[in-house]
Amino acid sequence: METIIETANLGKCYRIYAHPFHRVREFMRLGHDLHRTFWALRNVNLQIQRGSSFGIIGPNGAGKSTLLKLLSGISQPTEGCLQVRGAVASILELGSGFHPEFSGRNNIFLNCALQGLTREQTEEILPNIIEFSELHGFIDQPVRTYSTGMYLRLGFAVATAVDPDVLIVDEALSVGDEYFRNKCLDRMNEFKQRGKTILIVSHDLTTVRHFCSQVALMDGGLLRTVGSPDAVLDEYLEMSHKNQTARAPERKTTNGSPRWGSGEIEATRIEMLDGQGKVRSQFDTSESVIIDAEFAVKSPVRGVVFGYQIYRADGAYVHGSNHFWHEQRWALDFDSAPMKRKIRCEVPRLPLLPGQYYLTLCCYNQFDGFPQPVDHWERAYSFSISERMTDQHGIFAMQTKWSLLSEEDGD
Repeated sequence: METIIETANLGKCYRIYAHPFHRVREFMRLGHDLHRTFWALRNVNLQIQRGSSFGIIGPNGAGKSTLLKLLSGISQPTEGCLQVRGAVASILELGSGFHPEFSGRNNIFLNCALQGLTREQTEEILPNIIEFSELHGFIDQPVRTYSTGMYLRLGFAVATAVDPDVLIVDEALSVGDEYFRNKCLDRMNEFKQRGKTILIVSHDLTTVRHFCSQVALMDGGLLRTVGSPDAVLDEYLEMSHKNQTARAPERKTTNGSPRWGSGEIEATRIEMLDGQGKVRSQFDTSESVIIDAEFAVKSPVRGVVFGYQIYRADGAYVHGSNHFWHEQRWALDFDSAPMKRKIRCEVPRLPLLPGQYYLTLCCYNQFDGFPQPVDHWERAYSFSISERMTDQHGIFAMQTKWSLLSEEDGD
């Protein structure tokens, strides 16, 4: 497959000045250097294939937006090489590329001209841009009067209408309403099916997991890893929670899944059993299930709540429950240690339809207000639902009743 974007030792350095006048003094060589250097990006080596959907994730300040500005041609690299083989359209900061005093219509012509389109070509796609943005009544108003959502509508409509080889989206969809966000995702899926290359920066990990074929993780201006969405997102989650909980030790599991928490409690074994108490990893739809978690209390802790999250194998969130979300809220206090205990969750009827699923254990401390992880174990147990039920589709089995009514009955 052809490589459409390639970088080698790419880096971007900024000069930071304590006072604006220092920049002038330094430019006029009046004394010694008055700036300090900040490397926003360094040693980035990437090869992105044509037709791929490539996600970039990482904490704030990781260098994600700086990388996209370099790839878009907005910024020039300080070091290294960068090659993009094709036309690029980008949606970066809201309002970038728009003149606030120009109308929406004039800004369309301006942006299309910057993309190399003639006036005749722009007039040809103008109706489609206005239709997609749904700004019919505001297209001749100055864009300084637009809301952030209207900026997004116009920017996305223009960027996708010019039919680029590479579409770059930097967290812009997060400001849109649910309707337009889904409309944008549909347009991006259409681009994907046409073999276009899409780069997306987002903190919405669900969108990244489902949409992207490859994901890059950045941290501190460095490219940490590139790989499949599941593997890279797992690494990001583990890295984020280690940073969040400074006292959390590194946790290792036999299945290699991420795990984090303060460590007063550690789950040692998780099992799923049928109604007869037999350990199994495959169940029938609507079968009764027991979930047992053995755990060790390593140091005193109060206000502990155990819960489970169920996901389908593709990452779709199916269900979440714990023993605190009930009419009678229940939290556990362990005033002495060490000790071993077992927490049991009984599910009288598991209404999942055939497929592969996994279970995440959540052990959190509710005592101090906002829940804090004590032992959070991603993908702690995998199980499947058999193919015996074939008369329904989706995730959940639902009881339905059908009847044929006459026109009079309908009234």
